[in-house]
Amino acid sequence: MIREARGDAPVREREVVGEVEADARNRLPLTRAGVRPGIRYRVEVDVDGVVVLTPVISIPKRELPVWTDPELRERLDDGLAAIETGERGKDRGDFTQYLDDEDDE
Repeated sequence: MIREARGDAPVREREVVGEVEADARNRLPLTRAGVRPGIRYRVEVDVDGVVVLTPVISIPKRELPVWTDPELRERLDDGLAAIETGERGKDRGDFTQYLDDEDDE
């Protein structure tokens, strides 16, 4: 195990899993490091050339406010909690007048 501390950052432990060599197309086999197809990674390179792969989940830009606006996130969390408990929201009235024949099918 390698323990690393930088400034005020928490200590991170890393395990050496082997050595690899880039092929003619500059690709590295990373299976032994746990890299799997279909997983997206953020790639960071420090001043010493150390490469760090961090698994990430990308979200559409239009959904970004859900994660960056605390008030919006709280409202959504409240709404989801209400759904789980079966709580009903404000009665918005009867909308059946807006149905047409196609909606009945």
